[in-house]
Amino acid sequence: MKNVEQKDSNNTVGRIIVVDDESELMSTLCEMLGPQGYETAGFLTGAEALTVLKNQEFDLLLTDLMMPEMDGVELIRASLEIDPNLISIIMTGQGTVQTAVEAMRTGAFDYIMKPFKLGTLLPLLSRAMQVRNLLSSIDPEQ
Repeated sequence: MKNVEQKDSNNTVGRIIVVDDESELMSTLCEMLGPQGYETAGFLTGAEALTVLKNQEFDLLLTDLMMPEMDGVELIRASLEIDPNLISIIMTGQGTVQTAVEAMRTGAFDYIMKPFKLGTLLPLLSRAMQVRNLLSSIDPEQ
């Protein structure tokens, strides 16, 4: 189990849970998103992420598609049962039209192909946060 947390309490744009079985990528994403104003928590497995989601609120889920035990689509399904307003983004190096369609049907907000640059990811995260904020303002329980 590896958990990486980056906090920037002065100027938090949003809270992101990052799940990828590639330890280096997960850690790098957490480290790079912190200075961009995001508070992050990183995990190597979907099960670890779900445990934390049950106890803490996050705005976005950034998850790898292909992982052992629980893939990204299964993680999205389970996480939406915990927080129906959680915005999910799938990352993958093995994308096909079929996997993209399945991810979107499951509730993924978008789909990004690996490798990607931070400059490609940041506008996507910004749009996802706008949707999250809109959903939170509509839902009286949030």
